[in-house]
Amino acid sequence: MNFYKDDTVVIIEKTWQEYNQTKDITLRNYILEAYLYIVSTNIKKMYTMVSNQQDIEDMTNQGVLELINCIERYDYKRGIQFDTFASIRVRGSIIDYVRKKDWIPRDTRKKVKELNESETLFMNQNGRTPTESELALQLNISEEDVDKLRQDELNSKLFAFEELIQDNNIQLIENSSTVEQHPEDKILEDEFKEVLAQHIDQLDKNERTVISLYYYEELKLKEIAFVMGLTASRVSQIHAKALNKLKERLTAYVMT
Repeated sequence: MNFYKDDTVVIIEKTWQEYNQTKDITLRNYILEAYLYIVSTNIKKMYTMVSNQQDIEDMTNQGVLELINCIERYDYKRGIQFDTFASIRVRGSIIDYVRKKDWIPRDTRKKVKELNESETLFMNQNGRTPTESELALQLNISEEDVDKLRQDELNSKLFAFEELIQDNNIQLIENSSTVEQHPEDKILEDEFKEVLAQHIDQLDKNERTVISLYYYEELKLKEIAFVMGLTASRVSQIHAKALNKLKERLTAYVMT
């Protein structure tokens, strides 16, 4: 077999040469199997944005089709690692699927808007952030419904942030004129992650804590609220503010 493992599977140049010359389906499927982890990794990131197993299966199929397309299009002579090249495009195809599906119904969007308006009204009247039970009482819904609306709102923000990262990664890959000259210094996805990490470090303490607990510890909003001694509403506000800051700074980074 013409590949070796070093943390992740790497198909050596000789294999790419052979496939580009023969377009052998068996060899293509062999390469596909070696890189299927790219699809599963990106699907896992989108779990909270879909509602059922069928959506996950559809997203997986979309990701696999794009991975096959990447194998067909990949030019090993450019000096870009295949997993970098494919990850960006597989993620993009999955994001396109979610975007077209419009997974948050119009009625839910309306309820999220009402939730935010109710929260603002309460803060103006009482000078503090309402608890989940107070919001539920004001909107005549259950606390579980409030939690679900919070998650729907968060998902929409997360999706917008995923779109930003996706668009920026593609722009970095396609606009770089030095990838072929110095491929060892131009692992662009790693560079972008490093910049993202730097900007996260520049957030204030509460923002960093929320980002860390949500993305790395994978806690839910209510769990983060308990850990930080805040209301879930306040945690949601901190999270939204942090994402907006990161979005602005990453956009500025790509434009320079």
